[in-house]
Amino acid sequence: MTMHEEDFPVGHPKRFDYDPKSPEAIEWSRINLHPKGERDFPVDHPRALDTPGNLNHVTWEAGIDPFNPQLEAFTGRTPEQAQGAREAEQALAALAKPTPTFEPIDGAAVHAALELERKKLGVATLSQEQHQAVLERLQIVAK
Repeated sequence: MTMHEEDFPVGHPKRFDYDPKSPEAIEWSRINLHPKGERDFPVDHPRALDTPGNLNHVTWEAGIDPFNPQLEAFTGRTPEQAQGAREAEQALAALAKPTPTFEPIDGAAVHAALELERKKLGVATLSQEQHQAVLERLQIVAK
């Protein structure tokens, strides 16, 4: 069986068997011919004005699913799921501790302390651990 590629789809005006009154030609014209100019949406798209049952009348508010307004905004959770999430977050919040803040240290003092440590160790650069140790000693003094 030999298969060949057709030049034009069924219903296209340039097809060899074109019949303008055939259902295929009518459907092709409906989808491809736009006498009033370009379309915003393709034919049969849910937002196209001429699509039956289009969704242009639906109000889309930020975070709210217009088809499921009973769900919580932005999360899409049911009221029971939202309550469970709030309880879990409150339990975690009760365990939270404040992050300790450090006193600011003078940059010149940091530079001098790091230089002194390099000279003491006889190295050109400090490792990350050595650098951190110097900063920790300065923090203890600053408190």
